Amino acid sequence: PSSHSSFTGVRSVPLSLLAMLAADKDRLIAGLKQNALVLRQKELEYFVERYSNLATQASILAGFAFDSLVELDITEPMKRSLEQRGREWIEDLYYIAGSMTMTFALYTVCISSFATVWGHRLALQGPTGSVEKAVAVMMKFRTSIFVSFGLAMFSLVMSATSMAFIKMGRAEGFVTGIFGVFFIAVVLKYQRMKYMFMIPQESMVHGDVRVNCGSAEVDVGSLEEGHFGAAPSEREPRSGAGPSGFPEGRAAALLQNAR
Repeated sequence: PSSHSSFTGVRSVPLSLLAMLAADKDRLIAGLKQNALVLRQKELEYFVERYSNLATQASILAGFAFDSLVELDITEPMKRSLEQRGREWIEDLYYIAGSMTMTFALYTVCISSFATVWGHRLALQGPTGSVEKAVAVMMKFRTSIFVSFGLAMFSLVMSATSMAFIKMGRAEGFVTGIFGVFFIAVVLKYQRMKYMFMIPQESMVHGDVRVNCGSAEVDVGSLEEGHFGAAPSEREPRSGAGPSGFPEGRAAALLQNAR
């Protein structure tokens, strides 16, 4: 009996240590996962805030375009003046540019709003890894949103230039020059600021935190508890291991020494 109790004590010590080690690993993973999700949440909020600002500005552009299409009354004298100068096509250009401004602006508003609402919903109510997916999807639509907003601004300038030719008579050339200088200045300033704020792709920092897990990299935010501390019964059985995962040869040696 004494030898049996001694063997039981010898076997129970490593098993309890294994359980404590697995619990410590789970706590470590839980802490890492929480900190990684905080970083991902900051990245998500960055896209949400930027898209919200773009949606607000695009809604203002859409309001300008709608107001210009409704309020401008092209009278018969204006039409005759355009026909006499061979510029009757400017009226069509005005309506086309105003419609394009409203269309691109509304596209920016809709896509930005959809990405903001559904991205927040996915990150909050989705399963593990949903925050990373929400950030990736919002990043995917970034180019189309910025391009549509830029096209809306360009169309607004074209609409304003056409309106100058329709309504302003002799001042049309001066007003068109002002709009042209403004547009060129904005494009040049955009290119300069883009170069100044450029971040090399290899130096860009993202919100994901990855660790080496065997032969692959795993995002800490998508780890589950027990990923590293799985019980021996959940792993592939080792050769020569008993039901508890303790090597049978070592158990026999310990039993012999206990006797």
